[in-house]
Formats: sequence, C-alpha cells, structure tokens
Amino acid sequence: MNTHMEVYTNKNNTEMSNRKRGATATKSEETLNTERERRKKMNQMFTHLNTTVPTLLPNATKEAIITETIEYIKELEKKKKMLEDLKELIKIPVIQGSLLIPCRNRNCSVSVTVSNNVAFFGIESVAKPGLITLILKVFFNNQSEILAANVSVNDGILILAITALVQSGNSATIEKIKREIMSL
Repeated sequence: MNTHMEVYTNKNNTEMSNRKRGATATKSEETLNTERERRKKMNQMFTHLNTTVPTLLPNATKEAIITETIEYIKELEKKKKMLEDLKELIKIPVIQGSLLIPCRNRNCSVSVTVSNNVAFFGIESVAKPGLITLILKVFFNNQSEILAANVSVNDGILILAITALVQSGNSATIEKIKREIMSL
C-alpha cells in the first residue's frame, strides 16, 4: 500500500510542479509583454522627439535625440526669458526716454520708449486701409527687425504696439522711423 501511496503522492507532486511551471511561464510571458510594450512606447517617444526637434536628422541615434532635445529646450528657455523680459519692459510706465509726437494730420500720435537697441513704438491713429502695411514698410526700409506687433481697432481708432530691434539703438534711425510714421 505504501507503493501505491507513493505513486499517488509523486503524481500529485508532478501535477503541482507542472502548475507552478505554468504559472512561472505565464508570469515570464507577462514580464516579456510588459517589457515589449515599454520598449515600444519608448521608441514611439524617441520618434516623436526626432520629428519635433528641428535640428535632428531623420535617422538620428537615441543619444543624438536626447542631446539635441536638451539643447533645443535650453534654446527655447532663453527665447522665453527674452520674451518675458520684453513683455515686462512694455508694461513699464512710459516716463524717461519716451516721446509722444502728434502726427501732422492731428489724427494720430506716436510714442517711443527705447531700451538698448530695442524700441517700443505705440501708435494711435484713425484707421485707414493699408496704414498698417505702410507702417511696417517704414521699419523694413530702416532695416529694423520687428520682434512683436499687436494691433487693435476700436471705434475706428487703430492702436498699434510694435517692439523692434533697431541697429545698435541708433537714435537717428529711431527719429527717422518716427518722422516717417508721422508723415503717413
């Protein structure tokens, strides 16, 4: 009877061992599938970065993608800081270095605030077709780069705020731009 009991016990042990192996195999497959999914998601993220960062070549390595992404983020942070600084300068009340000049037709005014080589122009005028284009041409003709422009028209009055980079903060160029805008 012991022999029969041993055979039965061995059979139960074998079945339990097989179940454990099956459970281990299932866990192992789950781990592999989880790892495959993780790698798939990572590759998708690298592909997204590769297509988003403008300085990357299409077949860049993962190391290059990370390096260029870091540099791109640093560059964007610098640009953001510069724009925030410009925004704060625009909010500063116009006191020193500001000129309010009436236009020759008495229907507009131009105020200018200068900080280093950045000039902030505030232009208020009766709205007329093509006026904004003419004002922008004045900046272009004087080789001044427009960094930002804000336009609003309310009750026929045009309000134009322009932030421009003027070559080396040249006051003669700024005066010329003001005069040309006033003559429009």
